[in-house]
Amino acid sequence: MKQRQINSISESSGDKITVRRCVPNSLARSVEIPKGSAIKLLVIGLLLCMCHSSAETYVCLAQETPDTANTLPEPKDAAVRDRERKAMIEFYEALGGHDWIERDFWGSDRPVGEWHGVTTDADGYVVQLTIYDNNLIGPVSAAICRLERLHTLHLSFNKISGVLPDKLGECRALKNLWVKGNKITGRLPDSVAVLPELEYLDLHANEMSGPLPTIWNTPKLKIVRAEDNRISGALPAQMFRQPILEEVFIHNNELSGTIPTTLSPTLRAVILANNKLTGPVPEEFGKLKKLTDLRLNRNQLTGTIPASLLGAESLQVLRLDHNRLTGPIPAGLAKRLMVFDASNNPGLEQAP
Repeated sequence: MKQRQINSISESSGDKITVRRCVPNSLARSVEIPKGSAIKLLVIGLLLCMCHSSAETYVCLAQETPDTANTLPEPKDAAVRDRERKAMIEFYEALGGHDWIERDFWGSDRPVGEWHGVTTDADGYVVQLTIYDNNLIGPVSAAICRLERLHTLHLSFNKISGVLPDKLGECRALKNLWVKGNKITGRLPDSVAVLPELEYLDLHANEMSGPLPTIWNTPKLKIVRAEDNRISGALPAQMFRQPILEEVFIHNNELSGTIPTTLSPTLRAVILANNKLTGPVPEEFGKLKKLTDLRLNRNQLTGTIPASLLGAESLQVLRLDHNRLTGPIPAGLAKRLMVFDASNNPGLEQAP
């Protein structure tokens, strides 16, 4: 016996969607469907359950359901709607939008909240662009900061090139800037380091170079990731003083100079391995009660391992290997850590 297939077909017309449920032709001819929507649905369900003949042909009975496709709001101000749409189109064209893997509704007259990767708020303003791993090619357009409420720009794992526009500093609502795994070159714009709402900055695995900004005023900044680039110059002292900073990952770069000594008390992880840092290991790390992970290996650090590190009560991982440290290892330090490595420091006195 052949297996029957009962299909559903949706059609859109005006502000209604017509859903067509297929039932056997003989039943459709013999039963009159009531007009009441609740009764109609009940009868259609009964008809579908009664389908038992493999030889039957099927006809489609229509039921109307509300159209939810156009419920996303848009800004009430026509000038705002036009400005945001134009900014999005400039962004799309600058990054080779026609070659994106997914680009549903981009450039259409549908609400921009329906465009692939776009999230809007209750007023219809664009607040988030999540377009990662989607074959974006080219530079980031400065037009993006005409989106006045944009708080998240997630463009990781694409083929974005060129420098980040200095006008990113005009994205005053920006909280999350995630552009890892691209081919971005040049410096981090100074304007990004003074974004008042910035919380998470992820630049890692690009081709960025030059020094980091020296002036930082990001009171909400929690995480900085800039590893696996070619960033050079000194570590910015002001960045390490941001009041709620938790994690700094800037390993595998070309940083030089000393490690700042004024540190945010909220720091949990500081990863600065594989750079060209010089000078001592700051004693101030020992005052950080939340610090769990400190990796300063593969630099050119000198001096002794500070005994103050015994006071970092949450510390679990300490890597100081491949430096130029001297003197004794503080008694009891190695035993209380999950990971401790101070190898390849020729002048260091190994613990008995």
